[in-house]
Amino acid sequence: MRSQDDQRQAPRHAQADIRLTLRLEEGAADQEPMILNCRDISRAGLGVIFPHAIAPDTDVELWIDGGGRHLHLFGTVAWCAAPAGQWQAGIALNLERSDGGAWADRFDHDTFDA
Repeated sequence: MRSQDDQRQAPRHAQADIRLTLRLEEGAADQEPMILNCRDISRAGLGVIFPHAIAPDTDVELWIDGGGRHLHLFGTVAWCAAPAGQWQAGIALNLERSDGGAWADRFDHDTFDA
């Protein structure tokens, strides 16, 4: 069986000072956005702390504020689990939409700080 580290598409970087506002894409106009804390980031995705379970394959829309930058991204929940009683989720980013290219550039040029 492969470990979670073996399944990652890109190296992760610890991240404590990034703020995410998340809205589920489907029915986004009717839904209150959630403010989430980010555990780690990579070129391909984000690890977040979630207030409750969220189903894998859920499409999400993100606004990221950090380091004086604001990015609008789209992604899909890849996994959700509650190790040690705290919900965490991995979000695989769609780098082809919105500010995905700007997000990827930060990693391509070793400027991955949020």
